[in-house]
Amino acid sequence: MRVHHRTHPARFASHVGQVSSERTLMSQTPNLAPYPPANSYGQLQQSNKSFLVTWLLSLLLGVLGVDRFYLGKVGTGILKLVTLGGFGIWALIDLILILTNKMRDKQGLPLEGYDKHKKVALIVTAALILLSIIINVARGGSTPTSAPAVAPANDAAAPVAAAPAAPEPAAPAAEATWTKVAELTGSSDMASQAFALSGKSTRLVYSFTGAQQVNGQSMAVGAIYLEKEGVDITTDGGIPIKMLQKDESGETAVHKGAGNYYLDVKAANFDSWTITVEEKK
Repeated sequence: MRVHHRTHPARFASHVGQVSSERTLMSQTPNLAPYPPANSYGQLQQSNKSFLVTWLLSLLLGVLGVDRFYLGKVGTGILKLVTLGGFGIWALIDLILILTNKMRDKQGLPLEGYDKHKKVALIVTAALILLSIIINVARGGSTPTSAPAVAPANDAAAPVAAAPAAPEPAAPAAEATWTKVAELTGSSDMASQAFALSGKSTRLVYSFTGAQQVNGQSMAVGAIYLEKEGVDITTDGGIPIKMLQKDESGETAVHKGAGNYYLDVKAANFDSWTITVEEKK
């Protein structure tokens, strides 16, 4: 006797569909989307203003305040433009701040790209300053024309005097001493009258005192220029012999050819200063 098992058509169809669905899901490649990257906490936010552009604007157009306009500092940019970069001192200070990564944009953020371009900026700036000094020295040394005419007369007289005084060759060197040629004293910007240099050994003796401070930081700025008569620093430019930002006294050698010169001192927030030009005679 045969027993026939009957299967309900609806249940069978449901079972087949469930098995097919499970196979389809197993055959599909799971879509494992990567986790979103974690936020980088602790990193210093940088400005969208480029260090390279700011440095070039300060180097080439700093006296017009273009670098500050670029950083969004319109107020100080206008003031810098009107004063021609604070007679060159402000422009030089801004350039130093940019090269040392102390300059910030209007929002107080550091400039972008400093680590990448700082070496190039420092090398180019130093090269330009060195080139200006060489040109200045060459221009000062090539100007005098009367010095060679005086030298032969001294050379011609020397043998006559040396013949009877042969045992004392060191006497002229012992008599050479530092002699004051010009002196200037003040507490702010000031320029001297023109004075003559003979082209011999020259030095500049300086003393700056009473630098004002705010929160332990010096707010004083000083620059000493020794330029040829007729040169205007505001229009022709110039390289300072000495720059300082605190109380300081000392001396420095000056290499200038024979001619007429004048002292020009730019100083702010010092109580007093004294500059003396001496020549060995």
